[in-house]
Amino acid sequence: MNLDDPFPLEAVSSRVRAAVLCEFEGRCPSIREMTHIPDKHWLATPGIGRTALGEIRSVADDQRSSPSVSSSAQMTDAELLECLEFLQKELQGIYTMIKDRMVEATRFDA
Repeated sequence: MNLDDPFPLEAVSSRVRAAVLCEFEGRCPSIREMTHIPDKHWLATPGIGRTALGEIRSVADDQRSSPSVSSSAQMTDAELLECLEFLQKELQGIYTMIKDRMVEATRFDA
């Protein structure tokens, strides 16, 4: 894996996934971004305790040690489809979050 690839949020629990997405304002961070955040910062993040931090570090370490895939041309159709489905789910989550914030903003302004 390339360190600039998206962090595999599907590999962590839903609680950790929600905390990571909240920390990154709804977007999926790269593996590099996840590894550059100090433990102290993660432990001060709502929803992240020692167990969750261990989960994050374990997944990040697994990704760093896995063989690198240099391009999508080397991926199988199944791998490409899996990536597409992940990105579509992420996009839908961002859309929902923006829509919810817009509804909140209109209620707040009223």
